[in-house]
This record gives sequence, C-alpha cells and structure tokens, in this order.
Amino acid sequence: MAADAATTLFNLPDYRVISTTSTADGCRQVMVESEQPPGCPSCGVVASRRKERRFQRIRDIEIGGKIEVLWRKYRWYCQELECQRLSFLSTTQVPARARSTGRLRDHLVDAVIRSGRAMSETAAGFALSWWMVRAAVSEACILKLPNVDALRPRMLGINEHRFRSVRYFKDPAAKACAPVS
Repeated sequence: MAADAATTLFNLPDYRVISTTSTADGCRQVMVESEQPPGCPSCGVVASRRKERRFQRIRDIEIGGKIEVLWRKYRWYCQELECQRLSFLSTTQVPARARSTGRLRDHLVDAVIRSGRAMSETAAGFALSWWMVRAAVSEACILKLPNVDALRPRMLGINEHRFRSVRYFKDPAAKACAPVS
C-alpha cells in the first residue's frame, strides 16, 4: 500500500503514517507518529528536543477491516527553565495514559448514547471489552451532563407519585418504628 493512500485511509489529524504492513491473518499494521512537536502542558513552550522514543499499541476504529496501530511515541524535554515539568508526552488524539484514540471513544459514545445500543452490544460490535465502552461513556457523561443534585423536577411522571403519606419512621436512637406526629 502506498504511503499517500495509507495516510488518506488512516486520516488521523496531527499524525502521519510511517509504514503499513499486512500480517498473515489479514490484519493491517499501521505505524504512525505525531507530525509536529507539542507544547508543554504546563507552560506551553513548544518542544524542540526529544528525550526518548518508544512504541505503543493503540486501539482505533476499524478502517476497511481489522487494523493494528503502532504509535511511535516521543517523550519531549521542556525547554523553559522556569517550568516545573522536565519532560512530557503530549498529543491531542491520544491523551496521557490512554490506550485508544479520541475518535474511537467518540464512536463508542455515539453508539451507546445516540443510537441507544447496549454497552455489551457496542463492545461486541467494536471487538472491545465492556470496560472500555463503559469508561468512554462515563467520561463523556461527566463532561456533558449537568449536576443532578442541582436540578429540580418540573413535574412528576406517571411512576413517580406517592400512594399514601408516610405514617411511621424508624427512630435511629430507639431502633424502633415510631408514628409520625
């Protein structure tokens, strides 16, 4: 596969395809790296010196079949003398300590929340674990949903009414039920 065709097919912003190979089981292995040096997360100074390089396997959406992505990941030195951070790993598509791309997590959230699929069904469809889908949905809900304790109900639904008033309560000191006065 030509490098230009692989780059167009992979199409992950801020990454470039270094090489592609096909394995014996029909899986495509794509090796990518970040295109531009990132800025320090603490001070924002753009890095110019690499500290180390390693490879990390990350999960991504399937593109025309099964795909395995190897990311050539660089650790950078922070050049700012006043900055507390000496070195960092930074990229927009794969956050710190993540093992999957942001677009995979977005697809998982869309499949569960917008399409109404169960998490187990989504996990089976994407060939991922249930825990991965749950983590993506939980993270998205924390960012998008308002604080439930601050909300007040506007009206009660059909299953949210009381049939009768409470006549007894449990007194924690006496450990017995007492009538409401």
